[in-house]
Amino acid sequence: MSRRLRFVTGFALLAATFLIGSCGLNAPTFPTRVVSVPTVPTNTLAPVLTKTPRFTATPIPTNTPIPTNTPAPTETPNIPTLTLTPSPVPTVAVRGAVTNAQKTVNLRSGPGQTFNPIRTVNAGTLLFVLNQTEDGQWFRVVLEDGTQGWMLASLVTVDNKAAIPTQTAAQLVQGGAVGTPLATLRPRAATRTDVLAYCDLPTFQRTYAGRTYAPGTPVTVFWSWFARTQAQVQDHIDAARYEVKVEKKEGTQWATFRPLTDYAQFRTGLTRDGSNWLVYWYYPLGALQTGEYRVSYKVTWSRRIEDGQKSFGPGGQEELNAGTCEFIVK
Repeated sequence: MSRRLRFVTGFALLAATFLIGSCGLNAPTFPTRVVSVPTVPTNTLAPVLTKTPRFTATPIPTNTPIPTNTPAPTETPNIPTLTLTPSPVPTVAVRGAVTNAQKTVNLRSGPGQTFNPIRTVNAGTLLFVLNQTEDGQWFRVVLEDGTQGWMLASLVTVDNKAAIPTQTAAQLVQGGAVGTPLATLRPRAATRTDVLAYCDLPTFQRTYAGRTYAPGTPVTVFWSWFARTQAQVQDHIDAARYEVKVEKKEGTQWATFRPLTDYAQFRTGLTRDGSNWLVYWYYPLGALQTGEYRVSYKVTWSRRIEDGQKSFGPGGQEELNAGTCEFIVK
């Protein structure tokens, strides 16, 4: 190799060594200037991120437990319950007292001697009179302990009888103010002079329809009800509302001869026939004059009842029973 070439090669190696050394860690100033430049953007992170907690500091809505302090509506049901405790009866009823030389008076389930006694009441007992029957013979009363029932008006002294409301028998029954009357008749079999109220129905025509009676013959209208149990019969008695009347033919029209509105006092006690329990009503018409007569019969119920086979009344399989029976007196 020539000297020129060695010189050039050596100079090149020396220059390369100088350049490498100038870029090393031992360089006095240039590297520090380069490192300090990227530190500038790091200062921008702090203000941007630290200001966002203003939104996380919105726990103000969490301080809305104020609605949870509104148990006031839960206290409102207590208000109507207070209106139930004082009975409104004394505010509209007439004050009275029991007066009877026999010391005690029967409080009954209905306006009549045929109704079950609820309890006996001592003379001098204070009470309120709620209603009276149309004839003024019976008072519906409530005692100071809340017991309600009926008393003979003649055994109760009141300040102002004219102020006592009067209700019809139908209104009292509909309002549940009248209980079940006692049975007044003993069970018996039907006789030839007993007219079945619904004898014109196909089931009974052969046995009971088309009867003729001589003038002056005492005639009785009867009907019955049966069920599988005593309780079912009693349920019928309590819920049944009978509409029975006897009509007489005048020309070509039927006119009411006698409404049997007081049928309750002609009920028998319960009797058993095989697997069924029965109750009867025997209403005496007495001796009738010559003419054509017809019994019009209908029964409805204030609530649904059962007889062990079918249901009757509102929502039952039969909501009413009805029938007629024609007979002649000649």
